[in-house]
Amino acid sequence: MSLDGEWARADVFRVLRDICSNEDLDWPYLAQRYNFDLASLEDPQGVVPITAWHGVFEYIAEKLGNDAVMFDLFNNVDIGCFSIFDYLFACAPTLRDACQAWVKFISIRTNAYRMTFEEDETGGYVQWPILEGRGEWRQNMFARMGWATQQLEHALDMKTPPIMIELATSEPKNRSAFQKKYQGRIRFNAPHNRIALPKALLSRPLRRNDAHLYDIILKSALSELDRFGELEAPLSRIANEVASNLADGSCTLPHVAAKLGMSQRAVQRLLEKEGTSFRKLSEEIRRSAAERYLRSTDLPMKEIAYLLGFSELSTFSRAVKAWFGVSPRKVREAPEKPLSINGDPASDDSVKQFTQPSPKNKSAHATRPRLREAITAD
Repeated sequence: MSLDGEWARADVFRVLRDICSNEDLDWPYLAQRYNFDLASLEDPQGVVPITAWHGVFEYIAEKLGNDAVMFDLFNNVDIGCFSIFDYLFACAPTLRDACQAWVKFISIRTNAYRMTFEEDETGGYVQWPILEGRGEWRQNMFARMGWATQQLEHALDMKTPPIMIELATSEPKNRSAFQKKYQGRIRFNAPHNRIALPKALLSRPLRRNDAHLYDIILKSALSELDRFGELEAPLSRIANEVASNLADGSCTLPHVAAKLGMSQRAVQRLLEKEGTSFRKLSEEIRRSAAERYLRSTDLPMKEIAYLLGFSELSTFSRAVKAWFGVSPRKVREAPEKPLSINGDPASDDSVKQFTQPSPKNKSAHATRPRLREAITAD
């Protein structure tokens, strides 16, 4: 198995395939279109490119005609679908320990990003970074949020825990059972993708914790960490740091290098090795973020300009015109298909900005809830 490039574990596709087994989904076509090895779905160690990880979710939601369906599908999966990563959370001593385990072991799931868990006087925050430049991630994030919330429900033994959910994208046009269940507790068009947890819950013992069993789970997770747990891919680290610094005007080589604990020359050499430069990478991430804000949120133009680091709306408008060949308003109003640099609909290849892995494969799959049952379940 190659770990070159940005990857995520392929078992997510296996679960999605099994959930949607009654639907007319052509997985060989999806594998060809999104450039992943179909055999990786049956390999316990299989991985797929991060752009495929995003693109397949968008395609299936559109195919099913329901842009909220991923909330329900992944809020109803069985605990253990994602092997040891599920049990690290479900069987932890406390909710705080469970969240910290996610952060520590996320690298067994992907090398494209790191989760964070932070606390303040009001509680804790589990956060996923916004991945710019890897294609549209909206449906994948809906799935991750449905899954993570189900983990909380299971661990706390609560049907609807008192949490707040924030999503850095617009509200779906369709309505899911998940949204009804968490009505008033989901904020769309937020600056982050995160779950806020009340302080009172963080030290709460989890009912499935058994000290001996958790030791076994941790040993198994550490074994997987040896196999998968390389540090965040260097290009991913730089790209994610650039994306997180757009709004505050500090998206400069000296600042980003300092945040990464690297010299400016080391950053430049790494980017040169990948066939790009800091200026090109920053421009591509800003362009990708502009398209996402315009197409996937309802934020006002002035706020989008600010989030991208533009001090003037006119400067932002000129940049969008240069990137897409049309005004920001026309980008927002265009049919929902990615735009290329000149404003034409992009090909599938246009989202493959980062080096892709070429996974190898084999393994088994289990029965999952059928699609209609998942959609209608409360």
